[in-house]
Amino acid sequence: MYATKRPGFAMILAIFVVVLIAMGGALLMRSGAQESKAVGDKYLRAQAELLAKSATEYAIMRVQGFETAGGNCLNQLNITVNDAGNAPMFDVNISLAYSFQGVAPPACTTLASGTGKDTTVLMDVTVTDHDLSTEPIRVHERSWQVF
Repeated sequence: MYATKRPGFAMILAIFVVVLIAMGGALLMRSGAQESKAVGDKYLRAQAELLAKSATEYAIMRVQGFETAGGNCLNQLNITVNDAGNAPMFDVNISLAYSFQGVAPPACTTLASGTGKDTTVLMDVTVTDHDLSTEPIRVHERSWQVF
């Protein structure tokens, strides 16, 4: 029986296995980092969507405080939302356009007047972030409100 001697084969095989395990570990770490970033981005997007809904409600409350018959209207509303450290997180811009039952006041952004229907407001709410995530966050919400 002849025996073949391969003195370096075991070491080469061991190095190959270690390299394969290291590549697998690096792949798992990269995947974990990407998932962590995605979770953070989803959280900030959900926060922006909830902020858009809250801004719509706030604008409704503010519009109800204006007496449009006296010629006063709220046409634009800009809000900056800060974090606990007073650093800006989100900008909220609300544009309002009205449709009046009767004659429209001159100070109001008017879509229609003399409609014979209740006064309505078209609200465009846009929420943008201040570079909070790797992907820019921008949420737009449009709604009609009847007064």
